[in-house]
Amino acid sequence: MDNTKSNGTPVFRSVSTGVPPQPTPLFNDPSQSADSEENVIDVPDEDTLTGEDVIDETTGKAWGADRKRLRKDWVSWKAETTEVLNTSISDARQAATDYTPKHEEVPAAESALTLKITVLAVAVVTILALLVWFWPHSASVPTDNSLDLSPVPDLQVLPEAEPTPLPIAGVASVSGLPDGYDHPELAGLAVDGKPETSWRSAALRSTVLAGGRGYGLVINLGESPVRVKKVVVSSASTGGNLELRQGNAENFREATVLGSQPLSSTVTYHLAQPVETNSLVLWCTEMPTAAGGEFRLNISEIQVLG
Repeated sequence: MDNTKSNGTPVFRSVSTGVPPQPTPLFNDPSQSADSEENVIDVPDEDTLTGEDVIDETTGKAWGADRKRLRKDWVSWKAETTEVLNTSISDARQAATDYTPKHEEVPAAESALTLKITVLAVAVVTILALLVWFWPHSASVPTDNSLDLSPVPDLQVLPEAEPTPLPIAGVASVSGLPDGYDHPELAGLAVDGKPETSWRSAALRSTVLAGGRGYGLVINLGESPVRVKKVVVSSASTGGNLELRQGNAENFREATVLGSQPLSSTVTYHLAQPVETNSLVLWCTEMPTAAGGEFRLNISEIQVLG
């Protein structure tokens, strides 16, 4: 008896022994097991299942109904899988279309502008740092030793007082050579307060003082040193050279020179740095010219101020 339908599908039949016949395997190749991944279930179309489908007398299930259910499940799974696959492909295409690289190429103009802004910012920060570093800072003063810097309304800056005449204890003449040309008996006339009287040396034939020769006066300011700022000398001679030295009769040759200038009617020695001393020397290194035309040193008055 033929156990297949006209379309080749196997049909199960009952036998007279009452034992249900073994169902024909549903795989295309009976030699392959049901667990093989290459086996394909031959599920006929739903319209090919007829009333000839056999009922399994052991389980009471209709083989035709099971095959219909398998067919329905397979169609449903195929539709769902196709939908999921199509959706995934569509989403992937959309994602590829919408994808924007994180690192896009920056136009050259925009890159140059960014560089300029960065350089400007660095320059501004550097200038501010230099200003803060070199800006004068007020010195911190401890609170317990704070100074009151508020202005004093009555505070006045007084000008330096004008020099005042200092007392002269005495005057003596000195000579480079013991020739007696210095007239020691006339030395006091240089400080007697009378311009018409004067001390004078002997007249010479030349202005040159050679061989250690020279003439001058030693001014004694007392026992204690005083502060000397200025010395004024009046004379009837002109020219030559007269030095003001800080010394005495014993060391006048090596004494410190405080000033040097030619003679005139009034000669003033301004000391930039006042000196503390009790003795001064007026020493002539070049003879001036006297009123009569001879070369003679003449001193009418000496005034010392401090």
